[in-house]
Amino acid sequence: MAANEGPNDLANSQDGTRCDILQPARTGRATMLDLGEVLDPFRKQVIDIKDALARARYLYDGLDLILENVEDPKIRGASQEVFACASERIDAIDAMLDEFYRQLSSADRTLESHKANPRT
Repeated sequence: MAANEGPNDLANSQDGTRCDILQPARTGRATMLDLGEVLDPFRKQVIDIKDALARARYLYDGLDLILENVEDPKIRGASQEVFACASERIDAIDAMLDEFYRQLSSADRTLESHKANPRT
């Protein structure tokens, strides 16, 4: 448990995994907050970042096409190296975002299955 985490901040399922966040209601009682609702803004952020990355890749491709027509071979060669490196970085970031989105969705599905099939 984190230093700032109270004993009622997280609920555990019967197998010990954390599933839902307990929020104190105005009455002082704890109420369950659906973790899917908590994860949705993160998934939306991942999608927004992927969209921004796609736009950056589009601009990058346009600049690459422009620089292909530069007559100076040193400038062309240097730009190709820069674009190759940038492309690798963009692909790596894209893959990390895909994996993060899969993990968020997997956590949500796991928790939904725990809710649908509670153990007795």
